[in-house]
Amino acid sequence: MIMSVNKDLLNNSVMKAITILNCFSYEKPRLRLKDISTLAGINQPTAYRLLNTLKECNLIEQHENNYSLGRGFLKYEGIVLNSMEIRRICLPFIEELSNNLKLNVNLAVLDDHEVIYIARAETAYCAYGYFHLGMRRPINCTALGKVLICKSPEIVSEVFKRGVRRYTLNTITDEAQYLEEIEKVRLQGYGVDFEEWSNGINCIAAPLHDRAGNIVAGISISGPTSIYSREKLLEYVPLLFEYSNRIAARMGSAGDW
Repeated sequence: MIMSVNKDLLNNSVMKAITILNCFSYEKPRLRLKDISTLAGINQPTAYRLLNTLKECNLIEQHENNYSLGRGFLKYEGIVLNSMEIRRICLPFIEELSNNLKLNVNLAVLDDHEVIYIARAETAYCAYGYFHLGMRRPINCTALGKVLICKSPEIVSEVFKRGVRRYTLNTITDEAQYLEEIEKVRLQGYGVDFEEWSNGINCIAAPLHDRAGNIVAGISISGPTSIYSREKLLEYVPLLFEYSNRIAARMGSAGDW
């Protein structure tokens, strides 16, 4: 009975620690103890104790009265990426496509109703903006977001219920309009982002399907509008389809990836 109680206490502490870690985000990389306590729904003494334990493991850093995620997490990034079979399979294809087009090519998956980038093939011919692996973007203003959820309209309602942000004049913030957009994406097989996420950047994307026909990832090509207009970028749709089909075929032959 005592062992059962200890296990329950341990599990409870682990869950609380995870809840604390999840309080941090790109928008809020540093938080005070009071903020963490409120966001996590954990009283301040307990939150303080758990933060100190996480500090000992280098998973939390303290900056006077503020806390942030610790450098200990950095060693896990490569491990996670190397464990993703879909990334290993796709990398040669997106690098080849990037070299052929002299454009940046991205690979992303859906995570918690957001686009998360797991690979990019960059070219010196198309250097722009800031990028890092693990970067997240909203579904409502990205070509990748549109292709990743074009067969899952139920996700749209949840995302718009949380609230969506307008990043440019072209960002879609109306749910009905967005549903029409992803239906169009589903029918034509590709999605577009013409300055919806960022002014001066155009992007097109195609989904990657597994053997059962489920969308498991997406690839996109993007470039500055000064060089790659809508018309120019749309010329690459057939090539994007070619590579998405080649990747899908490779994933199918790879078995349980």
